[in-house]
Amino acid sequence: MIVHMTTFYVKPGTANDFESSFREASAILSERPGYLKHELHKCVEVEDKYIMIVQWNSFKDHMPGFTASESYLEWSILLQPFFERPPVSEHYVGIRVK
Repeated sequence: MIVHMTTFYVKPGTANDFESSFREASAILSERPGYLKHELHKCVEVEDKYIMIVQWNSFKDHMPGFTASESYLEWSILLQPFFERPPVSEHYVGIRVK
């Protein structure tokens, strides 16, 4: 399993509309092969900043599985208008600590 984390900065005054569109886009994301779950969090310290955390079975399920799909284009069309700057994405694997 991998964790995909993306930081979004949305245009001032668009937070409610972004969150509404994200709910709609969530349906697209959750239908993809290899998708496990996702969450959206709003930053407490920085206004209009969000982080999305998605769990995928594998890196390939996200890239190119999702990002090269028609679904990704639909997802982007819903969310792109709200971005103040390009999102930043990274992928992580868990480290056993016990």
